[in-house]
Amino acid sequence: MSQTTSKATIGVVALQGAFSEHIFMLQRLPQLVASTVEIRSAQDFEKYKDSIDGIVLPGGESTTMSIILERETGLAQGLKQWIQDGKPIWGTCAGLIMLSDVITSTKQGGQTKLGGLRTTVRRNAFGRQSDSFEIDLEIPAIEAYGPNPATGSLKLPGVFIRAPVIEAVHDEGVQVIAKLQGREGREGEIVAVKQGNVLGSSFHPELTGDVRFHQLFVDICLQNKKN
Repeated sequence: MSQTTSKATIGVVALQGAFSEHIFMLQRLPQLVASTVEIRSAQDFEKYKDSIDGIVLPGGESTTMSIILERETGLAQGLKQWIQDGKPIWGTCAGLIMLSDVITSTKQGGQTKLGGLRTTVRRNAFGRQSDSFEIDLEIPAIEAYGPNPATGSLKLPGVFIRAPVIEAVHDEGVQVIAKLQGREGREGEIVAVKQGNVLGSSFHPELTGDVRFHQLFVDICLQNKKN
């Protein structure tokens, strides 16, 4: 259940990945979301940073994303400060990789990261694009929102596309909120975590019709706004 009756304004980093799908899902929560804005540059960040309540960092290709954020748009510094200030941010897939303090299986030379999430994440943990899969996930944190209206199930459809996996958490403040179940050889692997106002998921809720994970993030934003 939502913690407050006010509404949130959410910024979506619109550089790579399914950012338009994230915006669409957020707009399906009009009772909670007042508006969304696209953030494409350091100038956009400076323009909106005082009026937004949370930031979504979508998927894409993490090495390319790091180059775009650091060198081409100058966004990295503003996002790092946002995280250091304890403000809400959610990374999906490559976004999760960028938020993690430790990244394994990187390309030669490593990659720039934003950090702040005290985890170790392994890139492309399930293989190539052709190894992508969908599997239902049990996520107690979203069950208060009721079942998926399309299926009647409390489980969330998890879409994994060249997805990372969270290999380790390094702080007791990191809450594991989803693990794989029912996938042979990968049972119990961590695929979503929450650390304060930082949310990370290996999977892509924006590619399903189920808005409940987006609602979870918006509620984090609203609670932070209330405080």
